[in-house]
Amino acid sequence: MIYRKSQEDIKHMVSKRPYAGLPAELESYHYYISDSGHCIMCVLKCHLKEAKDDMDSYEIPVPVKYVVEKGYRFIDEYVVVEARYTLPFGLDIDDKYTEF
Repeated sequence: MIYRKSQEDIKHMVSKRPYAGLPAELESYHYYISDSGHCIMCVLKCHLKEAKDDMDSYEIPVPVKYVVEKGYRFIDEYVVVEARYTLPFGLDIDDKYTEF
């Protein structure tokens, strides 16, 4: 399995599992993460300015259902989505998007 650079510290939690109806352009960004379910590795729009020189450090798992429903774009081969992020919690979206 090919891991993304952003997954270096969580490889033990990452696997590949089928996800029906996933847009083909998102296939290589899709992973199943044991504590997050089916996710797309994304950079949040709110982090783009800081992430500009090191997108890998800002790439996080975002539930597939959220990414597909809310929309996404590609910047320099990274999936970018708009979502709320608060410290110390992190990604702050409704649990209804999480799929295990």
